[in-house]
Amino acid sequence: MAALANAWSERGWEIEILTTHGNGEQTDYPLDPNVRHLPLATTVGPGRQIRIIRDIRRHISHRRPDFVVSFLVFTNILVLMATAGLGIPVFISERLDPRVKKIGKIWHSLRRLTYPLATRLIAQTPTAARLFEPWVPGRVRVIPNPVFPQAEQPGQNEIVHFDRPTILCMGRLMWQKGFDIALEAVALLPASCNEWQLIVLGEGPLRQDLEAQRNRLGLTNRVQFQGRVKNPWPWLRAADLFLLPSRTEGFPNALCEAMAAGLPVASTDCPSGPADIIQDGTDGILIPVSDPAAMATALADLIGSEEKRAGLGSLAPRIVDRFSLSSVLELWDHNFAEISKINNPDLS
Repeated sequence: MAALANAWSERGWEIEILTTHGNGEQTDYPLDPNVRHLPLATTVGPGRQIRIIRDIRRHISHRRPDFVVSFLVFTNILVLMATAGLGIPVFISERLDPRVKKIGKIWHSLRRLTYPLATRLIAQTPTAARLFEPWVPGRVRVIPNPVFPQAEQPGQNEIVHFDRPTILCMGRLMWQKGFDIALEAVALLPASCNEWQLIVLGEGPLRQDLEAQRNRLGLTNRVQFQGRVKNPWPWLRAADLFLLPSRTEGFPNALCEAMAAGLPVASTDCPSGPADIIQDGTDGILIPVSDPAAMATALADLIGSEEKRAGLGSLAPRIVDRFSLSSVLELWDHNFAEISKINNPDLS
């Protein structure tokens, strides 16, 4: 969202980002100075969602934007309820596979009721698009996230140094991300791989459980939970191998960033995303989901072959061309233009 907002702002478009959390403090992702950030209904308690809907509707009714773009399922539902009847095109963006993202019966019912109101539903992969097509017939489009080259990333002068070969993981410490499987896989690696360490960047509710599992498996000296890192790029540049052990994804930015950094990558073939990003055996390796033994075998194969790692890493940065900002913006532009012509047939 930040990348798109900044790009559109640089074109001279007037961009506002409404958020339902926070108090307007500086965001983790830098925004163009001309992008206006407005937090809405930040107080908690009964009726919070109603206040959010009210504030969104009030603001959009007053501003009358050309388009509304919403990210994430709960926000999508609230935005569609808030904009009902306003006659303003609303693009909703789904970021996860609906088969595995459980949102509860009430929210699921609300999604089925409100999503048909969307002008367009943006999915990140063809797989996700097929799943949502029955909900919003003829109005689902695929637009991936943009991937930026390593040279454009912050912290070029920041140096991270590892004292031994390193497998890097990144993500929120939650069940979906499969870090417990990664720990099991590391424990299964042959003795020839003992020199290698696993470093996990990220924070989350399972931190204590994962640390306890690490200690129980005897991996205290081989696995490190680094916590949240604001700028992962120096870590990516220092690592030797990247692992995405997820049970499910949408369009994994961490995987894309690792490939853009020229790292050899191994990822579970989880629903959905990795198979649309990795060309298996060419610029990365796909492995079965929730299978520590298969993950250990794939890791051991890569650890044991510097030539194979070098080959994968040399081709991985091609992802930047496949998912460049310009190509992603072109897809958004096409959809904006398509809706503009529908709403104004005389538009040339």
